Amino acid sequence: MKTLASIALLVGFGIAAQFLSIFVVNLAGAPGGSPGARSKSRFIVGSLVSALGQSYVYLAFVAFVVNWTKLASHREDVVGLFLWPVSFLVCFVPIYMCLIRGRVEASEQVDANAQVEALHITVLLTLVGFFVFTFVPSTIKFGWPWIPYL
Repeated sequence: MKTLASIALLVGFGIAAQFLSIFVVNLAGAPGGSPGARSKSRFIVGSLVSALGQSYVYLAFVAFVVNWTKLASHREDVVGLFLWPVSFLVCFVPIYMCLIRGRVEASEQVDANAQVEALHITVLLTLVGFFVFTFVPSTIKFGWPWIPYL
């Protein structure tokens, strides 16, 4: 029963992230997507700046979910084997949906958008970050010391 409650809580985190990640990731990537004169070098730099902001903020969410899942899976009355796949989906699906929405929105524009292009990098870093945080949890303290380490 506690396993189902833990899965339900993880799904709740995922639903909240689904709605909030669009706004938070967009704000975090805003410095790289500033309007102005278009050039190839400015687009590349803008994409990298956006990717850094988006990745840092979203990986904080991933770190929180991994910490919470690790804590819940160490309980005797919770089966951790069922929590980890749900945890992965909770971390990956919201950012992937942001990428899909961003690409649909960007298809309506004439020029490419640095923030949308940066989402590709953020999705890849999310995939890598989830497994790094899961198997080497001390990396969370390095980049995100303000995330409670459970």
